[in-house]
Amino acid sequence: MTSEMLHEIPFRQSSSIVLESFICSILLLLALVGNVLVIVVVFKNPRLSTTTSLFIAALATTDLINVTIPGPLFLVALITGERSYTSIGCGISGFFMHFLTLASVSTMGLIAVNRYFCVLKPSRYKSIFTFRRSAFFLGALWMFIGVVIVFPLIVGWASMEFSPSMATCSLHFNSLTSETGFTMFVMIVFVFTSFVLVALCYFFVWKTLRQHRNHLASIRGLSVQELNLTKTFFVLVVSFIVLWLPTFVVIVLYRVVLGETIPRPLALAVPYELLANSAVNPWIYGATNPSFRKKLMSILSRGRNRVQPIGGSVFSGLSNQNSPPTIIINNN
Repeated sequence: MTSEMLHEIPFRQSSSIVLESFICSILLLLALVGNVLVIVVVFKNPRLSTTTSLFIAALATTDLINVTIPGPLFLVALITGERSYTSIGCGISGFFMHFLTLASVSTMGLIAVNRYFCVLKPSRYKSIFTFRRSAFFLGALWMFIGVVIVFPLIVGWASMEFSPSMATCSLHFNSLTSETGFTMFVMIVFVFTSFVLVALCYFFVWKTLRQHRNHLASIRGLSVQELNLTKTFFVLVVSFIVLWLPTFVVIVLYRVVLGETIPRPLALAVPYELLANSAVNPWIYGATNPSFRKKLMSILSRGRNRVQPIGGSVFSGLSNQNSPPTIIINNN
């Protein structure tokens, strides 16, 4: 197989090219608009400027990176049928494909621990999850993920190459042993551990919420906002598991069992699921969190606020120098 063929997607019908590109474009648009709105709301609302908002902004940031770097390159490959960008672009795209996948699932696990302490151990929560410590936890986690991804490249176990079946760049290992070892390490340390943390933490959170229901805030001193955020994160986690659990199975099949012989529809599930998760997260947050919806509507309606003089004319009252016009300011 020539190097040119390694950079080309297998032959597709015109209808398949249009459908694949259209779905990718819709997901990119939804993810871009939704995550920009989430970040704007978080930084515009002082009430959301809490430790929890850090995790919200972190998730939105990972999703925004996805739709601005690997996502567009994936779309270009689907449209052109080949890797039309440089090897540097391939390396950057491949790194973020791996990084954002692991960062998303690991951040979900960190959020689950955060919600566990918030609901069940609020006194310890305030001392453990300060803003600085939360930022340190998140930064250290992401840095560790980045080191794990570049480690095979540094030691020469793998290179970042274009995968025609996935239409994107990913790690290509030199031996099955190193690929299997790396895959198992990543799956156990990041995926399996995160899923276990999510399952256990949210089980106890759900159990506590069910026991106390509407009286939880008064019993444990939790604000209604924190309770709403807990429920929102629970929905986000459920959607993440539904989207990503089958995809991680596909990744194991691709890495350990089938390799490039994997059926193309299964291989495409990996980049599509990453885009779908980026597109779904912000809209779930907006649909399930009242504080977010209220602030979002306030931001969107701010453009309609105008300084309006009584009488309907901007110049009304100027003829009477001793009687300045009365101004009404709408501050909704």
